[in-house]
Amino acid sequence: MPYGKYQNLPLTDRLMMMLEATQAGTWEWNVQTGECYFNERWAEIIGYTLDELKPLSIETWLEYVHAEDGQVSDKILNEHFDGKRSFYECEARMRHKDGHWVWVRDYGKLVSRTADGKPEWVVGTHIDISGLKELSQRFEAFADLLPGVVYQYEQHPDGSSCFPFASQGLRHIYGVAPEAVKHDASSVFEVIHPDDLPRVAKTITESAEKGVDWICEYRVIHSGKTRWVFGHARPQSGIDESTLWYGMIIDITDRKNLELELEKSQANLKLAQRIARTGHWEANMESGELYWSDMVYEILGYQPGELKPSVEFFRSLVPEKDMVSVARSEEKAQKTGIHDVQHRMKTRDGTLIWVHELAELQSDGITLIGTVRDITEQKNLELKLEQQAVIDPLTQIGNRRAFNKAMDREFNRYSRYKKPLSLISFDLDHFKRVNDTYGHAAGDKVLSEVAATVESELREEDIFARVGGEEFAVLLPETDENEALKVAEKIRGLIEGLEVRYESHAISITATFGLVSVSEQVVDQEHLLQIADRALYKGKTNGRNQVVLADESLSESSGE
Repeated sequence: MPYGKYQNLPLTDRLMMMLEATQAGTWEWNVQTGECYFNERWAEIIGYTLDELKPLSIETWLEYVHAEDGQVSDKILNEHFDGKRSFYECEARMRHKDGHWVWVRDYGKLVSRTADGKPEWVVGTHIDISGLKELSQRFEAFADLLPGVVYQYEQHPDGSSCFPFASQGLRHIYGVAPEAVKHDASSVFEVIHPDDLPRVAKTITESAEKGVDWICEYRVIHSGKTRWVFGHARPQSGIDESTLWYGMIIDITDRKNLELELEKSQANLKLAQRIARTGHWEANMESGELYWSDMVYEILGYQPGELKPSVEFFRSLVPEKDMVSVARSEEKAQKTGIHDVQHRMKTRDGTLIWVHELAELQSDGITLIGTVRDITEQKNLELKLEQQAVIDPLTQIGNRRAFNKAMDREFNRYSRYKKPLSLISFDLDHFKRVNDTYGHAAGDKVLSEVAATVESELREEDIFARVGGEEFAVLLPETDENEALKVAEKIRGLIEGLEVRYESHAISITATFGLVSVSEQVVDQEHLLQIADRALYKGKTNGRNQVVLADESLSESSGE
């Protein structure tokens, strides 16, 4: 038809031509009378001519629609009539003439009401989606093989929600059958841990409002067990101002348990690397060409395309000290085929982060393909845990473990270089009386203030530790006997003059000191500690609040 003639057609004729072009079946229904009108395509979808279906009425639809789908259709229509939905939309099965089921997507809208406000004429279309359904079923079969649950989640403006599609993994994740949440998602939210539910709801709302991906880790409780899950979904706007998410949720219980164990015992860096952000890269070690994925740019604080990466540029971001490890790993990869190294890198704003590189050398001998992971958070946790392992939690000075490690190091240094090394061991006098008289909280405060007072008088290189309940030790590198004696006397005087305020009390205390400097008579670290303890014991028996310098008699072995 020439365009001029088409343009002159009545609008209704032009609209009908448009509908025919979409292969849509059309329907009109008077809710009050049951009167119905269908076009020829509506009949063709289920294998009939329109004449074969006459007389036409709402019974025509009810005769061919699947009973279950008809019930769902009624529910959605009534919600539309009540103003809860701007449009009517439903997927339903219809019995074909040859006996098989045809899937249609049914759209409609109420266009008139009676004088007393009852719904009257509704118009809509049917579109054959059997082909899409077949593809969907194939996808569902594939999705059921995947770990976790692949799903579509829909949230309506009134706050209700459902899972129009969910793979069978929903049973494992939530203990709920997919068909149970097809129209109401509440049973899924009922098994989310009550402490995590507000956060899950908040992240869903933020995703809908901002149009950003929904990403969340949380716990679910079913079958008497608590599971950790990780969800990631992408939102898009649906009809009726609803929001649809397409995503996947996986069970990360094992990983999360390991992560929690790491936080308690600093015991699994590999886990920290797995849960961190990961980018991939490919480097030609001969030409210096380097490819980065977008995540690598993000880890380093750059925008994709902001710069052209190269091996030379990468190395410029690695501190010189760390570059030694990187180069060593690259050399090792030439023999083993594996490049595996942790090191620091400088981000765009100058911040130093920790990364883990893991790559394989390709058969050409010059190409490395691998990943880089930001492990800063895990590395900081590891360093913090390491520090906690050697710090006394009450006084915040070194503990016995830290002191023993320092003693080994400094004694070995003395053995090699013969530089002076002195040890002061001291014990608070009558400390039990403080606890018995004022309480353990007062005793803790005395210990803390004694430690702070002593630490303020020591050099940075001195090692100060709490080695027992009220026992302390000071290791003085490159300090001879005379200098150490001055230090010990000064500390003794400071403790004697210390007045610890606790509630309405002023608590005073003294300490007794044993001092020894390393000499040829000292056999090893254990012997050095024994001599200091003997000197301390001698001070206790001689009246306390004094410094006792070990002499040769205290250096002699006593069979201990």
